[in-house]
Amino acid sequence: MGFSSYYRYKDFDFTFSGRINIGNYVYNNMKSTSGTYSDLYNPSEFLNNLTTDIYDSKFTSPCYNSDYYIENGSFLRMDNISVGYNFTNILKYITNLRVYATCQNAFLVTKYTGLDPEVDNGIDNSLYPRPRNFQFGVSVQF
Repeated sequence: MGFSSYYRYKDFDFTFSGRINIGNYVYNNMKSTSGTYSDLYNPSEFLNNLTTDIYDSKFTSPCYNSDYYIENGSFLRMDNISVGYNFTNILKYITNLRVYATCQNAFLVTKYTGLDPEVDNGIDNSLYPRPRNFQFGVSVQF
């Protein structure tokens, strides 16, 4: 489901758009690949980084085909938020000047323990989260 809105009060404006996905299930492959006690030491005898899931699953060997790693991936994502202010007739040749700030990928609400529940083919192989972008700008009409 998608939602968006545009509000204007005097010279202020506020815009947002987002999406909701309900009933989405995701296989957390990142958690399944490093979730056993046997992976704690690597061959050069240094400690590996493991998820805290090894305390709950107690797997002694990798269980890639287990439904243990399937998680509820329902989410609410706010894609864009924008706030602006319009200055009108401030100079002789400038009829309108708008100052604004925009945030892309503002926030994500989910119970999914991986990085991003919005994945291709239902398998989360993501190593990096989506970036959050901020933009500040000025628009001038002559």
